[in-house]
Amino acid sequence: MAARRNDRPRRRGLALGAVIALALAASRATPLFAQSGGTATATFAAADTTDALSRAMDAEDKGEFKRAGAAYREVLQKALAVTPPDGDRIALAMLGFERVMNEQGLLDSIVPVTERVLTFRPTDPTARTVLLRTLTSLARDDQARDAFLGWRRASPGDAAPYREYARLLLQRGRSLAADSILGDAARLLGRNAALSGETAQLNVSLNRWEAAAKSYRDALTNQPWLETAGLYGMQRAPVAARDSIRAVLSAEPASLRPRRLLASLETAWGEPRRAWAAIGALPPDDSTLAAWREFGEHAEQTSSWLVARDAWSAIFARNPGSLEAQRRAADAALRAGDATGALTLLRAPSTADERARKQALLGLELAALGELGRMPEAQALLERDGKALDLNARAAIARPLVMGWLRAGDLTRARAAMAGTDLEEDDEMVGWIALYDGDLATARKRLVRAASQRTELVDALGLLARIRLDRSPMLGAAFLAIAKRDSAGAAKMMVTLADSVGTAAPAVLAHAARLMPAANAPTLWDRIVREYPKSPEAPESLLAWARVLRDAGDKPGAVAKLEQMLVEYTDSALAPQGRRELERLKGQVPPGNVAGGMLAPVSRFP
Repeated sequence: MAARRNDRPRRRGLALGAVIALALAASRATPLFAQSGGTATATFAAADTTDALSRAMDAEDKGEFKRAGAAYREVLQKALAVTPPDGDRIALAMLGFERVMNEQGLLDSIVPVTERVLTFRPTDPTARTVLLRTLTSLARDDQARDAFLGWRRASPGDAAPYREYARLLLQRGRSLAADSILGDAARLLGRNAALSGETAQLNVSLNRWEAAAKSYRDALTNQPWLETAGLYGMQRAPVAARDSIRAVLSAEPASLRPRRLLASLETAWGEPRRAWAAIGALPPDDSTLAAWREFGEHAEQTSSWLVARDAWSAIFARNPGSLEAQRRAADAALRAGDATGALTLLRAPSTADERARKQALLGLELAALGELGRMPEAQALLERDGKALDLNARAAIARPLVMGWLRAGDLTRARAAMAGTDLEEDDEMVGWIALYDGDLATARKRLVRAASQRTELVDALGLLARIRLDRSPMLGAAFLAIAKRDSAGAAKMMVTLADSVGTAAPAVLAHAARLMPAANAPTLWDRIVREYPKSPEAPESLLAWARVLRDAGDKPGAVAKLEQMLVEYTDSALAPQGRRELERLKGQVPPGNVAGGMLAPVSRFP
């Protein structure tokens, strides 16, 4: 209740201006029920110095609901007494009276007040809605239907009675009754776009996915705010129904809102490529470019780097002077492992200022060349263009240059590139070079202070925490091989190293297994489970093994590994994941509810 009280000033913020204006008008007006004689008139004027609506809202804010209810009644009495009745004040007073009666649990008291208002204003939409809402809340179904029919007779041709009643029925879970109401609306009013939103929600509740998609497509034309409701409702559609939704939302003529809804759904279903295809082919007007930007930003947040690259590339193609789009497209390509594509983007013609272009893009170009192993070219590029950069820009490009030499396996040149820069004091960079050198003590001390949470850093810290040695040239060589993209060589070195690290062996073997092709990893997982059954890597190995078997089509083998894991490692933190996988394999969990298929959206693009 306290939360609702705190929220009341915000709920009435929009009405405040109207209340003030009405209060001023009331203070100047002649009292409606003034009696003849100076005493009576003077007494009434003194009692009416504060507007009743202001008093009601002030009392409500203070939690004095009984006093607020009396003041709201006074507002209604006065508003109905003028000719014509004051509709604005009636609406404000009706909604306020409904609130305070709800706070006191006196819903019955609302009904006669709304009925009194309707004798004066039979088509008043606020009074009709409050009456219908109150009777529905009281579960007086017959009276609620009578109220709906009365509203329909009073306002023939108006969609509001059908919309409000259907919405209330849906909220109570009475989908079939709502279906009947909307069917009557379609029959009596014809196809009415004003009811498309309610029809769409009804179809979702009844699992009519294609019909829901059609209704949302119609509704989005005039009710764009329903896009979020469409996402929440249709993202739980089963896999078998998704193609029909795609066909409806992508049908010609192409329109931004249905396509954007489809892109959001595809993202929620774990289909980022299809999500981009849904909006990437739209004509590039200002609204489309804004949607592309939003999509690209969300793709970056979810590390969907390939589609982020495509989105920013499309923006850059439309606006070749946008250094931001060019930089973000190239950065996404690099993060996706497409160094060649990144280099192509970075060297694409641009209408931006050349000096600004070098400041913004040179570091990425060096990083792309480093990824491709073209370090002599990167060094020559730096010597040619680096002189034009300011000190901040030169400092920014030092990191990709150092990483390029590390990937080339040249620690000497990497150290030379670090010389004279802030990287000499950078915990992460110094820690990596120490690790590649086999100096585990320094690497452990420096990397644990690094600000980054990249996967490779977390993996390195995990091994350093388990391995108690201060020096290990072989471990350093293995991590250097990883930096050089030689996963196979790194895995072989780690398998050899496992025999000399004592209790850290299962951690080293598990890391080696992650570097291997999936078909070769079971040998190491089997060794971990047999030789180190009490290690935390044992249940992890069984879970990974089961997933590889599942992906290979060996369902019985996967079930056996999962059952072994759940029997032998009941208390493992991975047990819930193993149980979930086992239920899926045994057909006890619908495929549409697989993790990744139902993400909670934080924006249009979940």
